Amino acid sequence: MNGRNSRWTKQLKLILDIVYESDHPITADEVYTRSRGSMPNISLGTVYRNLNKLVSEGLVSESNANGISTFCKHPFPNTTFECSSCRKLVSVPVDLNVLELSKRSGMAVERYTLQLHGVCKGCQRKCT
Repeated sequence: MNGRNSRWTKQLKLILDIVYESDHPITADEVYTRSRGSMPNISLGTVYRNLNKLVSEGLVSESNANGISTFCKHPFPNTTFECSSCRKLVSVPVDLNVLELSKRSGMAVERYTLQLHGVCKGCQRKCT
């Protein structure tokens, strides 16, 4: 971490590991539940503070759908698909070349968030 007052605590490392081990976007509540297995005294406030620190440092991406924040690892693109039927939220690998986009648009693009909506495979199968 490159902030002046930033330091790696056991809690921060645990939270980062939980986000990176997840194969889908994860909520702060899910991080909290998983972290209590290794660190029973961790508070939900500590989880939120550390997730916000990881987002501000660019180590974790945050997306928001239906008022619920989810977190996923970098360099995994900050792209999610939300099923309009079951409301499942899934990370989707989309490769946008930010440098090329910056060059073509003349703007200094630093990051992106893309949210896709539709019907997931499971719900499509239920309808057929």
